[in-house]
Amino acid sequence: MQTHNFDVDITTPSTNQKIKINKDFIEVNNDKIACEDVKAVKYGVSLLGGTKKPNGKEYNIDILGKNDKTISIRFKSNKVEDLLEEDHTYYYIMSGVWQYVKKYLVSHFIEVLNNKSDFSVGNTQITHQGFMLEYSSGFLFWKKQKIELVPWANLKYYLNKGILYVESLDDRSKKATFSLHHDWNAVVLNTLLHYLWQDHRKEKLAKGQEI
Repeated sequence: MQTHNFDVDITTPSTNQKIKINKDFIEVNNDKIACEDVKAVKYGVSLLGGTKKPNGKEYNIDILGKNDKTISIRFKSNKVEDLLEEDHTYYYIMSGVWQYVKKYLVSHFIEVLNNKSDFSVGNTQITHQGFMLEYSSGFLFWKKQKIELVPWANLKYYLNKGILYVESLDDRSKKATFSLHHDWNAVVLNTLLHYLWQDHRKEKLAKGQEI
């Protein structure tokens, strides 16, 4: 079976950042974070110049390591067509991020849930039983913010314009939102949820079984 090489060695367009990614580290202009030290990632492609008449694209990839050290990959395009040279550069860099960093983070979250522990993305806590979702209780000026565990069986999720939504099936006021571009590990959570919604994994998790 052929072994694929996901190592990255490239200089970015427009910003001339020297990027190296392999199984040991991510390096940007000699600033380095070991893959095993990565705690979170966020990334995305944004349109520049407004949504009605965009005049370019901006590509962002951020890596968060131990002691809150961050490294950022940034570059732009002055065009907006599909599959630009810059798009290929982005996908090439992301293949290394996925293989050596994001895959590990997804596996780490699965291990946390299997150990009946919890983790947080943004301000939301995720446990092996479900999501701790915030909602408003009361009327008008007497409203109070509360948090309630919503079990896996009562959850739905969907993605819309770079925002990940997680909601209670019974009460849509109980919800959480995550920006794939701006919230650390929202992209990891999105992949994790896709994994859990297959092959009855979230149901197994709710029963205390390993997935």
